[in-house]
Amino acid sequence: MRPGFTCMAGVLCNCHTHLGDAFISLPERDWTVEELVAPPDGYKHRRLREASRDEVIEGMRGALTEMREGGITHFIDFREGGIAGVELLDEALQTVENITGIIMARPREHDYCEAEMDELLRSADGIGVSSAADWDYGELEKVAIHTRQRGKLFALHASETVREDIDVVLALQPSFLVHLCRATEEDLQAVAAAGVPVVVCPRANAFFGLRPPVERMLELGIPLLLGTDNAMLVSPDIREEMGYTHECFAVSPGDVAAMTAANPRKYLNVRGNIHQRAGGKP
Repeated sequence: MRPGFTCMAGVLCNCHTHLGDAFISLPERDWTVEELVAPPDGYKHRRLREASRDEVIEGMRGALTEMREGGITHFIDFREGGIAGVELLDEALQTVENITGIIMARPREHDYCEAEMDELLRSADGIGVSSAADWDYGELEKVAIHTRQRGKLFALHASETVREDIDVVLALQPSFLVHLCRATEEDLQAVAAAGVPVVVCPRANAFFGLRPPVERMLELGIPLLLGTDNAMLVSPDIREEMGYTHECFAVSPGDVAAMTAANPRKYLNVRGNIHQRAGGKP
């Protein structure tokens, strides 16, 4: 742990990961978010379709081991690929002890299927989608309602590279949002009024020339959490993210520490007593 940061109450949480792409080595070039990670045909998604199951799982195991060795106790992963994607991470977790995964599954297609949702929510801790802009809104609304009715987490990326209608996003009653790099002052005030937590991922955002409004969100009282985003972009070691955030934003060590410990416990019930996977063979 970097000086000035402490792990509170046994929790050190990486609050936003995409571990499925940990096996990918990026060609050296300039990338836009759309070219690299936008579904269904961004570079990441093409590589995931081409990769073998073993290749993806081995990449996940490497990322899990790196997180565990860095003291991370919990992580929240947005899992692509439907139920098969959930099963991949479950398998990877079986051989890495002392780390707990909170899995946010994703339907295979951008439409609502009641049977698929039931299957996903039996196996996962919630649903995490790319963004409202990728969906027909009526279909996404059904996904959000179904998730809430099962008492699970529902989250989505919002206003990462372009501003999205925050009223439309908040109407889905998300458990938390990710990014908000392009949110306006009025958007941030609406999020604050709604009391919705936001996960920021400064290093991954910086890869694309983006910067989340961390200081303003703190001023408005928005509960902030910290994640590392895509494992193919930056290390999933949250300690590095904590150091970067403290160095590059006007935030105190205490604020940064709260993003990985107190806030995940308070707002997302990250304390090991919900339907989460603990690493290691049973």
